[in-house]
Amino acid sequence: MTTQRLPFPVPDERAHLFVTGYADMHRLVEDLVAPDGAPEAAATVLRTARELLRQSYYCYEFSTVAVMHSLNLHFAACC
Repeated sequence: MTTQRLPFPVPDERAHLFVTGYADMHRLVEDLVAPDGAPEAAATVLRTARELLRQSYYCYEFSTVAVMHSLNLHFAACC
């Protein structure tokens, strides 16, 4: 049996349109925090969305998933 290793993550070619390096992703999302008093379930969804956005440096489509994740929470809360 052979061991398959995944390749080291490579930045998505579109990432350079927004940031110069992965470290910039930390600054990009640092202000995206759950508001004080938010229910834990909502805070978890928002933290997940923030991390998806951070990781979109490597997979651009994660940014779309992050936005949709946040919007689902917003619509669930208002309807």
